[in-house]
Amino acid sequence: MANPLRRALTNFGALAGALAMLAGMATAGAQTPEISAKPYASIASRGTSYLGPGREAASDLAGSTIRLGFLAPLHGPRKAEGDAIVAAARLALEDANPLHEGRRLELALGDESGPSWGHTSDELIRLALDRQAVAVITSANGSTAHLSEQVGNRMGIPILTLSTDKTTTQIDIPWIFRLGPSDEEQARIIAEDIYHTRNMHRVLLVAESDHDGRLGGKEFQEVARQLSAPRVNSLSLDPLQPDADSLIATIHKESPEAIVFWTRPEIACQLIKRIWEERIQTPIFLSQEAAQASQGLRFALPDAMNGDVQQRGSIWTVASAGAGSPLGKSFARRYELLTGSIPSQVAAEAYDAVRLVARALCDAGPNRARLRDQIASVHNDQGVSGLISFDQEGNNRTRIRLVRMTAEGSPLATRF
Repeated sequence: MANPLRRALTNFGALAGALAMLAGMATAGAQTPEISAKPYASIASRGTSYLGPGREAASDLAGSTIRLGFLAPLHGPRKAEGDAIVAAARLALEDANPLHEGRRLELALGDESGPSWGHTSDELIRLALDRQAVAVITSANGSTAHLSEQVGNRMGIPILTLSTDKTTTQIDIPWIFRLGPSDEEQARIIAEDIYHTRNMHRVLLVAESDHDGRLGGKEFQEVARQLSAPRVNSLSLDPLQPDADSLIATIHKESPEAIVFWTRPEIACQLIKRIWEERIQTPIFLSQEAAQASQGLRFALPDAMNGDVQQRGSIWTVASAGAGSPLGKSFARRYELLTGSIPSQVAAEAYDAVRLVARALCDAGPNRARLRDQIASVHNDQGVSGLISFDQEGNNRTRIRLVRMTAEGSPLATRF
């Protein structure tokens, strides 16, 4: 007979049904309530903490090899993005092993290339149940992050996500930690530079119609409204068929002073190439997700913003204020030797996610609940992506800044 938990987690309908059943059981049991003095989770203005079971030695994972789940796009149009963050994770493993008491950390890969419910959900459950992963790291995909936090909370497994979707931590689930800056934080840095530093008025926002594109685009428009900026012209793209011709026609019609992309990296690469082929020199601003290493266009770990901020034809994105540390530069050199390309900020965060788990395991041992506690306590930890501090909702509070990306050699090989 199939595992009941596996059946319940395999699809959204079964999960919703299971939750509804539990709610019904709680209602039925209201006649003879048993109120625990120690709740599983505490949700308050001071943040979220986990007070449930699982810290005892009997809940430790067996074996000298500890598996760390990693969900990434391993096939399809986002494969280059997946390859980049997995390469960074493997570098972190080299630095981490061996762990305390001779244990070794091993990556257990899951492919998120298919539909979220029915494919990625199966991969996540396989990592948690079959591979007995001590924690799971997800890519920058917001839908995968939301799926993972639901399953992670139900099964009691820490989730570290590279997603910039702030709603992943707003519902106070104690098992998820977000390493990247939120869309709102990125939008504010970009918008303040465009509207205040550069005193520009005409902006074209290019966003995908998927989950991440809608959220990021909405955040940018809201920040622009708060800054009393003129109405933002926006172009919504079908992620399956991005129309470069419509983009070029819109640029010629609207004559924007700046173009902001909130898309996946492969789409940003495709459209930027077309913009440059048309000899359009409008400054371009990329969300962190759009600025990942991907097909044909290489993005690098940035140095500090410098030079003429009014330079036309340049590309800008955001990065941690501490990304240029000696530790970060050393990682960038090693990554380039391994892959032939320079790491994006997201790749650096993937390295740090593995490193954080490895260091926490030395104190927590192979136990998911104790590992969660150790990760939650991280404060002012210097990583290759910057200084890492989690607040009580699981958000990394590192400061970010705007950085410039300059073309070198050819329009399809950009370096900092």
